[in-house]
Amino acid sequence: MRLRYAALPRPQIPAIPLAAIALLVLTIVMIAGMYAAPRGPALRFASAELDGSFDEAAAVRVEVLPEQGTLVDGQPVPLPELSAAVASALAGRGAPAVVLVVSPEATYEAMVAAYGAIAALPGPPRIAMPPRQRGLIR
Repeated sequence: MRLRYAALPRPQIPAIPLAAIALLVLTIVMIAGMYAAPRGPALRFASAELDGSFDEAAAVRVEVLPEQGTLVDGQPVPLPELSAAVASALAGRGAPAVVLVVSPEATYEAMVAAYGAIAALPGPPRIAMPPRQRGLIR
């Protein structure tokens, strides 16, 4: 009779719990990465109706139109030249304030580009977006 060593069972690493932990870590890293990515200008608006210090009559009126067009105090301005036009319009005014009116036909991209151009001005002006009421066309 030959004596053999009793084979001890080899320890095995459970794969399913490790896969679940790896998936959880990957999900957390993906979510953290999405929220850490820059997403353009932060949208902070003053309210023309609720904030008593915002003078809508003395503010520069910027209208975002369809097809990447804008109006600054009624004068047509191409979107790439918006920041220069708003800066020159704000130069003669005491408190820098802008009323940003967006046409319903304008794209979200055009609105954010216009907001970004205005918010990038030095000493950023206060920006108000009046609410659009249903049935009224201004």
